[in-house]
Amino acid sequence: MKIQNIWRAGHLMWEDGDALCISVVFTWDLPIVRKYVEMMRHRRIRIGGPALGLMPNFFFGLPCETGGDYPGVLQRWNPLATRTSVGCIRMCKFCSVPTVEGVKALQEFGRRQVELHDWLDLPVIADNNLLANSVEHFDRVCDRLEKHEWCDFNQGTDARLVTEHHAERIARIKRPMVRLALDSMSYVDAWDRALERLLRAGVAKRNIRCYVLIAFGTSPDESWRTCEYVEKHGIKPLPMWFHELDALKRNIVTLRQAKLGWNDYERRRLMQWFYQHKRAVA
Repeated sequence: MKIQNIWRAGHLMWEDGDALCISVVFTWDLPIVRKYVEMMRHRRIRIGGPALGLMPNFFFGLPCETGGDYPGVLQRWNPLATRTSVGCIRMCKFCSVPTVEGVKALQEFGRRQVELHDWLDLPVIADNNLLANSVEHFDRVCDRLEKHEWCDFNQGTDARLVTEHHAERIARIKRPMVRLALDSMSYVDAWDRALERLLRAGVAKRNIRCYVLIAFGTSPDESWRTCEYVEKHGIKPLPMWFHELDALKRNIVTLRQAKLGWNDYERRRLMQWFYQHKRAVA
C-alpha cells in the first residue's frame, strides 16, 4: 500500500491502494476537486470531508465514490490531533457541525453530541465542544493531557460552559493553549467569567486566544469593537470571517454582508490589523 499526503489549501490527497483519496474541509475547494475528478477519469477516486457533508450532491454524475468514514483522516491533516467526542449540543446557524455531524449523531445515537469511549492519546484536542461533555469525560481527557509536555484545545472553547472545575483541571496541564470563542457580544458576561476563572486557576494569559466571529449579522464597526474588547483584556483576538455554508469562493462579501457595511477593503482592514497589526491598502 502506497500512502502519500499532499496538501492543497483546504483539501488533502493521498493514495490508498488503487484509490486516490481526497478529504475536503472547505466548500470553496469543491470546484478545484471537481476539476481533478474530471481530469482523472481513469483513476478510482474517493471523496469525503466536511465540505462534502454540506454539499453531498456536488459530484453527482461524476465517476467517483463519495461519503463514508476513513480511519485516521484527522491525523493526516495534523498528526498530533485527536477527537474525544463527535457533534455539538449547540445549533448555531453559522456553523457546519449540526449538518455535518449532528444529523449523523442523532440518527445513530439519538443525541447531537456523543462521547467516544477511547481516542488516540495526542495533545491537540479537536472536539467541537469539549466542555459540553460530562465532567467525567472531561476529567478523563485531562488525565491523559497531563502526561504531555503541552496541549492545545484547538477548537473554540465555549465560554458559556467554563466552570471553576474546568479551569482548575486545564491549569494542571503543562502549557495548555486555550482558544475561547466569542461569537456574539450577547454573552460577553459569560466570556468575562470564563477568562477570569482560567486566569485565577493559573492559566497563563499568553496561552489564551479568542476566536471572534465577524460579519455574521455584525457591521464592521461592531466587529472592530468586539476585537478591541478582547484585546483590551490582554487576549489576542483571532477574527473569523463568516462564510455562507455553501460558499464556493473564499472571502467573498455577500449581499447580506454588504448591507451591513462590509466590502473587501473593510474585511482586509480588520483581518490584517488584528492578525498582523498591518494597515490594509485601499
